[in-house]
Amino acid sequence: MGEVSIIIPVKDEEVGLEFLLDDYRSSSLKDLYNVTFIFVIDKRTSDSSKKIASEFSENVIDQEETTGKGSAIRQAIEEWRKNPTQMIVFLDADGSYSFDSVSKILKALEEGADLVSGSRFLSDRGRPEGMSRLHNFGNRVLSTISSVRNGRSISDLCTGLWGFNSQSLMKMNVKSRGFDLEAELAGIARKLELEHIEVQVDWSQRKGGSSKLRSLTDGFIIFLRIIRT
Repeated sequence: MGEVSIIIPVKDEEVGLEFLLDDYRSSSLKDLYNVTFIFVIDKRTSDSSKKIASEFSENVIDQEETTGKGSAIRQAIEEWRKNPTQMIVFLDADGSYSFDSVSKILKALEEGADLVSGSRFLSDRGRPEGMSRLHNFGNRVLSTISSVRNGRSISDLCTGLWGFNSQSLMKMNVKSRGFDLEAELAGIARKLELEHIEVQVDWSQRKGGSSKLRSLTDGFIIFLRIIRT
């Protein structure tokens, strides 16, 4: 049975985590893999996210000295390095991706990919239901810029679902602190000449809470990360 670590950064996502908990309990993932969850809880969290996360796992880390998604992932990677697993998944906490989609990521890793990201745009269905026109447009523009910069086609740069094999993640030195994380991952994959593939995954509107993404400000930061990585 393959060993998998699922890393989830959290800030005020109690509804999304409740959805994920129910989805995980009903999925086949736990029967196919030895799954360990690592949660990083932003110090600004004011709801029951930490309590719900503890129902998944004992690996619930307080993100006290830093804030931001990238910083949370970096902290979780350091925890993972203490007891590395064969495969690792980064998953958003808002319930927009299911564990069936996680299974697709793991399957692609088992078939030999170094790095796998879940795309919401590989099909011809257009803008996903529930996604704002601004986020849809911004993501597609940033994905195009990343494709040109890295010389590798990517349809969904800002996806919240990524997977890695152990050897690949060990080589990666992530520096981003915020939502520029995904842009950096794509750039590092180019530099390390890792095989990065996309798989089509289902996506639904976030479950409760509100998006932490500041469309224009974070979009510009993501653009700079694409250019600089």
